[in-house]
Amino acid sequence: MKQLKVLFALTILALTMGSCNNLSSGWMSSSSATNEVLTIIDSTEWKEPHGRALFDVLNSPMLGMPQREANFKILHIDPRNFTRTFKMARNIVEVDISNMYTEAKLSAEINKYASGQVVLTVKAPDKDAMEVFLKENGDKIVDYLVNKELERIGQWLMKDSGTPKTRIRTTFGFELDYPKGLSNLTEDENFFWATNNSAESRQDITIFSVPYTSETIFEKDSLIAMRNRVLGEHIKGSFDSQMSTSRAMPVEYRKLEIDGLFRAELRGLWEMTTDMMGGPFVMQAFVNENTNRVIFVDVLVYAPEKRKRNLIRNMEGTFYTIKITDPVESN
Repeated sequence: MKQLKVLFALTILALTMGSCNNLSSGWMSSSSATNEVLTIIDSTEWKEPHGRALFDVLNSPMLGMPQREANFKILHIDPRNFTRTFKMARNIVEVDISNMYTEAKLSAEINKYASGQVVLTVKAPDKDAMEVFLKENGDKIVDYLVNKELERIGQWLMKDSGTPKTRIRTTFGFELDYPKGLSNLTEDENFFWATNNSAESRQDITIFSVPYTSETIFEKDSLIAMRNRVLGEHIKGSFDSQMSTSRAMPVEYRKLEIDGLFRAELRGLWEMTTDMMGGPFVMQAFVNENTNRVIFVDVLVYAPEKRKRNLIRNMEGTFYTIKITDPVESN
């Protein structure tokens, strides 16, 4: 309980500071930490099965991590304590149980109390229906909140990044923004690599391209093989090691669309073949129709004995800044 009170106190301080800093804008910006979710549910119900179901959804493990890390840091307050300060939180999930509902459902509101904010409301006619709905739709809730978080990170990167845009635009025909500090650059024909080269919290991004020949290049095994070949050739380490995709756990694969651009995505662990280095990575591949080439953007982190969720998600925000440039702009 003491630890919980301290956590709340720190959150109130952070939210209050964020609110004060944005009073002049007329519409206050949301605050609180990245990847943090504030849950609004009666304290007694929080301990009941439907409350535990909500906790389990938000506390679910993030995919592609070497150790278990929850998708979100969870804060909880009783609705009676949901004051103006807490309404500045960037991610809010509240529950509404009422016999006015005939079935359980989910609603989302953007910028309800502050700009840049997401408020999800889980509605149900009773507690049992609430529990069942949360268990059946947990992945959708997590995906929605994660996507909104990555969108925010992308918007921040577009305002404050360290990307050599001209080089990337000239070489690959598209633009993106990645975090500051990745100042160690390696470039080759159709290959770009930036890293902060940190021994404790390393972040890397690589970009490379190959000619588009067929849709089979977007199949899971093809993507893994291409990643291993190109990154293995360019990223070397001690003891004759080279970058590779680890098979210690399954590589997650999906197809998605962001801002109208189709992508295929891999998510898993990278490793150096004869070394002890490794960590999480995310790679997306897409076609630049202006050049008829497939672009691969790969982000990874190396942070031994540290939490990696925020590090890798800060890099993932890069995917939400990708923009294929007009051929005229690229010249």
